[in-house]
Amino acid sequence: MNAIVRQVYVISDLHIGGEQGAGPTDRGFRICTHVKELTSFVDALAAKPPGPSAIELVINGDFVDFLAERHPEAPAFVSFVADPAAAARQLERIVERERAFFDALGRLLARGHDLTILLGNHDVELSVPVVRLALARALGTSERRFRFLYDNEGYIVGDALIEHGNRYDAYNMVDHDRLRRFRSLCSRRQVVPREHVFDPPSGSKLVSEVMNPIKETYRFVDLLKPETAAVIPLLLALEPGYRKKVIAVLPLSREAGKHKVRDGATPVLSGDISATAPATATPANKFGGDMGGLGGGGLRRPPAEPSGDDARLQRALAEVLGGDARGFLEQAASVSPDQMRGDISTGIDVIDRALGLAGLFFNRSKDLDKRLPALLKAIRALQGEHTFDRATESASEYIDAAEDLALRGEFHYVVFGHSHIARDVQLSNGSRYLNTGTWADIIRFPLELLTKSDEEAIPRLRAFAEDMAGGRLEGYLEFVPTYVRLDLDDADHVTQGGLFDFTDPALV
Repeated sequence: MNAIVRQVYVISDLHIGGEQGAGPTDRGFRICTHVKELTSFVDALAAKPPGPSAIELVINGDFVDFLAERHPEAPAFVSFVADPAAAARQLERIVERERAFFDALGRLLARGHDLTILLGNHDVELSVPVVRLALARALGTSERRFRFLYDNEGYIVGDALIEHGNRYDAYNMVDHDRLRRFRSLCSRRQVVPREHVFDPPSGSKLVSEVMNPIKETYRFVDLLKPETAAVIPLLLALEPGYRKKVIAVLPLSREAGKHKVRDGATPVLSGDISATAPATATPANKFGGDMGGLGGGGLRRPPAEPSGDDARLQRALAEVLGGDARGFLEQAASVSPDQMRGDISTGIDVIDRALGLAGLFFNRSKDLDKRLPALLKAIRALQGEHTFDRATESASEYIDAAEDLALRGEFHYVVFGHSHIARDVQLSNGSRYLNTGTWADIIRFPLELLTKSDEEAIPRLRAFAEDMAGGRLEGYLEFVPTYVRLDLDDADHVTQGGLFDFTDPALV
């Protein structure tokens, strides 16, 4: 057996960002409240001697969380910070809050170890040149000292492939061609025309325009990951008054369809896939060849299918609830649709929060019992009894992509993040699919809600919902920091790879 010459440690979904609440138990807008443990992990790697085995840390996307950052002016939250200087200042504020962690990364580099960062969907701004420079300064080094992959490239390590995984999630897939065109102008300090400002994924809009306002009352909503159709029923069960805002951020049916996987792991006409352009292709424009054209993502968006807002919402709910979508909406509201206010066209938030579940608890409303069945349906749509089983992957988009990538690329290991759920799954060809999980808390619904009959579950649901509405999250949060380690020999083969829990720095 060849000697181990390289050890690669992979973590993801750190989600560093967001301000702490007023009290010591108020998590505020932070997703990650365990930066101390992260710092301990990085310091354990930095302490390793720089030979004979080279040490590399890979941060596999969603390193920091721009979506969790509150802005000083309205709107308080945005789905993408289009001003590069403002994005750099925002990163600097994050670094200032979590200085110890960034110093630990600097020590890792100073010790002679390697650092590789991949882009996720909550930290898209990191790819902008001035923000990359701010990141290098935060690490006490230059951009040349660490590797940063930000054009949707997969990272190949021997016979392993590492990528964030949002590429296979229609709600969170980043249009990297449009992002590249935006960056191209930013790199020259040119004014970016409105039509070339990066358009973030629907999932990012869902966070900034729906989840973050709801989080003012329900601190746990952003711990439900990822931001896909599966979380929409729960948001509506909690706050049906946000119905119009939810509809506003839903992807158009054809737009969502272009992200669907064809031939395994190849998304159809997504931002990172070249295609033979039809007659509707946009010619190269005055900004030069990097602004569009044939095979570069410069295809005009097809017209939206004619449909009403309610039909769009029904389709999104049907993805999760099947034929029960219409009945769910009636249960979730327990009021007539015209009672749901919220004029998205004016930009003025006139949402009726009295319709929210917390408001019903506060007012001891008789409508509460009518709403609980809808909440139960939403919870069961989001999690099942075996959701957190590591040896299985319940989301077909990820396991199908992993199967295809392993087979076509001849990879023995395919490593994703994004879903926040750690996985170690044997693939059909003998390869392994690993998911690095998250270093943030996750919400685990009580097992009785997922396994008992409706009649048995409702009393437990009432207690759970009252805890959630009151911000009493203890007992429902779970923190299980995980990482992937890949050992490579001098022939650049992964001799051993696996998923590990971080329990003790001495064991890393």
